[in-house]
Amino acid sequence: MPELPEVHTIVADLKKQLEKSRIIDVTIENSYKTYPGNAAFIEGLKNAVIEKIGRVGKNIVIKIHTGSYLTFHLAMTGRILLRTSNTTKDPWQRLEIALVRDRKTHYLRFCDMRMFGKASLLTGREAKALREKYGPDAVGDEISADEFLHSLKKKRTNIKNALLDQSILAGVGNIYANDALWLAKIHPATKTAVFTYKKVQTLLKCIQAILKEGILHRGSTLPDEAYVDIFGQPGKHQNYFRIYGKNNCPECKTKVVFTKINGRGTYFCPNCQK
Repeated sequence: MPELPEVHTIVADLKKQLEKSRIIDVTIENSYKTYPGNAAFIEGLKNAVIEKIGRVGKNIVIKIHTGSYLTFHLAMTGRILLRTSNTTKDPWQRLEIALVRDRKTHYLRFCDMRMFGKASLLTGREAKALREKYGPDAVGDEISADEFLHSLKKKRTNIKNALLDQSILAGVGNIYANDALWLAKIHPATKTAVFTYKKVQTLLKCIQAILKEGILHRGSTLPDEAYVDIFGQPGKHQNYFRIYGKNNCPECKTKVVFTKINGRGTYFCPNCQK
């Protein structure tokens, strides 16, 4: 599932390529459904000009000149691809948006094998409600260690589960949560109630460091090759994982434990993370 670094990479590239573009056509595959409905989706995008492209957590948010917002959530297998020709469809293509800028035409494609992703056209009010569902951005300057500690203390759960709660911190997913907890030397099953300011301060720094590494390496592409950037190229951060998918701890060489916490695959070192 694409996480913050992958979505950040997609958004950064789309900003360079598509801001100020005008939408000239929208094509939706018959079996795919958009929000608030295919007819309204197409009508709302007709001749729209893209003003700004950004991100809310793992959501791609594209503001158009009418005040509406085109949003994509990639879920497990979603892809956003940018093509210069629409002659050959991409695998699992669900919709295509043709855009023109400086007399050059591009084709923005949303592809999704399992169709768990979402393509939506939101009103300004709906876009505001979307933002309010999420906590502060994990790589922004929107949260302090004090605020993070306060949010964690309100949750009676373990830290691994808390990090995946998008209402606490937006954008952290399973891969990067594993590596951030290893870097911070925190056991993933540690209860949030026992956290101190010092431990939270360390964890927040480690989360941001791991996510920024992921952004630097243009995201992570796992063996299923589900994630690629808008040009169809894989990320490279999978070559820099700290503990995720490892057999032995890279620091002490202890055998890594793999378990499931709240249904999510979790890797940790029983020696370094106590």
